[in-house]
Amino acid sequence: MNGKRSKAEWLRRYASFVVILFVIAFGTSLSIRANLGSSPISAPPYILSLVPGVNLTMGQLTICMHVFFITIQILLLRRNFEARQYTQILVSFLFGFYTDLTMWLTGFLQIPFDINPMIGYPLRFIELLIGGAVLAFGIACEVRCDSLMLAGEGLPLAISKFLKKDFGKVKICSDTSLVLIGTIFMFIFFGRWSWEMVGVGTLVSMFYVGFMVRVFAPHIGWLDRIFIPKANGRLLRLWLPTSGAATASSPSPACMAVGAMPWARLLPTGWAAPVTTGRL
Repeated sequence: MNGKRSKAEWLRRYASFVVILFVIAFGTSLSIRANLGSSPISAPPYILSLVPGVNLTMGQLTICMHVFFITIQILLLRRNFEARQYTQILVSFLFGFYTDLTMWLTGFLQIPFDINPMIGYPLRFIELLIGGAVLAFGIACEVRCDSLMLAGEGLPLAISKFLKKDFGKVKICSDTSLVLIGTIFMFIFFGRWSWEMVGVGTLVSMFYVGFMVRVFAPHIGWLDRIFIPKANGRLLRLWLPTSGAATASSPSPACMAVGAMPWARLLPTGWAAPVTTGRL
């Protein structure tokens, strides 16, 4: 049903995605400031940004990583790489900019290492939970928006198409590989395990964030009033039960990405089967 969306609705969704991307970046940065470990997708660029002598910021390294992901997609899919997927490049640059901006904005929130552990660790954990909640809210809004996607989801989607494998399994392998790559960088450049780089925060990003997505998902229907112009007429029912008799078009990449997360089972029944809107 995506084809039935009006130009006005697409513009609203794209504009909303720009804001939502900032929320995702802010939640990610806030979680990192807790110094309990980064998310899987952020592990390689975050760890490399801490290496002495590396004159690239985390946001710049994130852009490089995403452009690399897009290049692999093009090589794998060749003619099957859809033209609209080139928007991932713009999204990557915007997300990289947001990453540096939010890392700067949250700089004063970093808990000092020399603080009493009895005080420091509870504060770090609270900050981690708040950051994870903000990230989860951004993810829930991203899926509800159903417009663009980050290269972090685009790459496993391309690999699943190329290998003709289940997207969920490829996505899990992709995230696990990013954590392993980050861990290898950590040992190569720092020679030791650092829980501030890969630790509790990494696990929280995989499970707690999903739990919070489940909390937020049923309560963001009001976003449709932003996404959908009134001129589009009545709204179609957005979230169909996966076991219902009604049918819908194939899930978007963004929804497929969420369905592939380790915490997908925490989502409300039928939430992973979005239906877009149009005129009735």
